Amino acid sequence: MSAQELCPICGEGHVTAQVQMVESDYKGHKADLPLHYKLCDACTSDFAGAAESKLNKRVLMAFRKQVDQLLTGEEITALRKQYKLTQAQAALLFGGGPVAFSKYENDDVAQSESMDNLLRLVRRSPAAFWALVEEKGMQSEFIRPRVSVHSTAKVLASVPISASRTDLHYDHRRTRRFSQGVVPCH
Repeated sequence: MSAQELCPICGEGHVTAQVQMVESDYKGHKADLPLHYKLCDACTSDFAGAAESKLNKRVLMAFRKQVDQLLTGEEITALRKQYKLTQAQAALLFGGGPVAFSKYENDDVAQSESMDNLLRLVRRSPAAFWALVEEKGMQSEFIRPRVSVHSTAKVLASVPISASRTDLHYDHRRTRRFSQGVVPCH
């Protein structure tokens, strides 16, 4: 049997954890959010300790992120796990500081709009992720998955290049499209 916590206010009663739904308003959006607190059975004082305050802050931050259309803590965690990143690796790769991803994932703070945009881009595009890994010089920390080449690729046209052609020049856009399997015929 665990001992009940004594009330820090009156010192005589015992406190119990309580949750009450409270309407919250942010930027014109309303939602009923759980408010965590403790209640004394002797003096009927109610208060939020450190643990309750942390829970309340996280619930409110998650609501604000939702209203601001930012990725939720759960979505950021899923993104990080998608690429098998630790929180420290994610912070090095995307920026934000050594404990940023812990704070984003726990809904302790909201990521900036630009950080959110970067995370959404990487979530949609593995190519963007690997380009960022290369840009940051972090290739040695990751094993890049093999890309299988499908044998069902169709050749749309074959244009022989003669040695006498003088209009050949490097076009980075064409090279990028070629690496993605899309090459316009000339």
